Amino acid sequence: MVSLKMLSLLSLSLFGPREVAASPKPFVIVELFTSEGCSSCPAADRLLSEIVDVSYGDVDVIGLSFHVHYWDYIGWKDPYADPRFSSRQKTYANKLRSYQVYTPQMVVNGRYEFVGSDRSEWTSLLGSLRNEKPTYDFEVSKPVVEDDQIRFLVSSEENRPLLLNIAVVERGLSQQVTRGENRGRKLSHDNVVRAYQIEAFQGGEKEWTMAIPADLDPEKSSLIVYFQEKRNYQIVGASHTKL
Repeated sequence: MVSLKMLSLLSLSLFGPREVAASPKPFVIVELFTSEGCSSCPAADRLLSEIVDVSYGDVDVIGLSFHVHYWDYIGWKDPYADPRFSSRQKTYANKLRSYQVYTPQMVVNGRYEFVGSDRSEWTSLLGSLRNEKPTYDFEVSKPVVEDDQIRFLVSSEENRPLLLNIAVVERGLSQQVTRGENRGRKLSHDNVVRAYQIEAFQGGEKEWTMAIPADLDPEKSSLIVYFQEKRNYQIVGASHTKL
């Protein structure tokens, strides 16, 4: 009988070396919901930049900046905003039973939420998650960038119904804001989600192709793959690799 791992080795001739996605060490996924139209958000953007720029040793910390669209009406249209990100934040509000949507907000491992600029809350939470190891084993191939698309494989031998999150994030972005609450300010961002999709996944192996923005700089970008429980959105495993 041909195993999934043997099939994976055959498939990888198109993709290059396999990377083990779910590291055995503890991981922390930080999702920041932010907006260039929100005057309270730049402080949270700076905190996320610090979070992704620091090495935490025995903990794999992965940050994503989801720009929501509901501040656009004030006068500044955030170029990185997407209604899907606003919808994701609303889903978290229901799953976490907070029933409120606000910016800036950080959601950690799909289980905890707090004001995104609250450094002390982040530090305390990180301390409590230092021993939280992934509970889902999967692999992701090194992504192949072709024109305005990326291709990669995701595989797992576990037959377990989960939600697969795929995000391409870009570092070192900046924007001169000319309207709205941040008028006159130059804002800087890291790990901004530039491409995203969420899919059902129940094991096996699948090749994914995803469109990326034409202005994306692959040299400053990474692919982040992480899995969540469908029922409560708890994150059970994560991977990140530079493009």
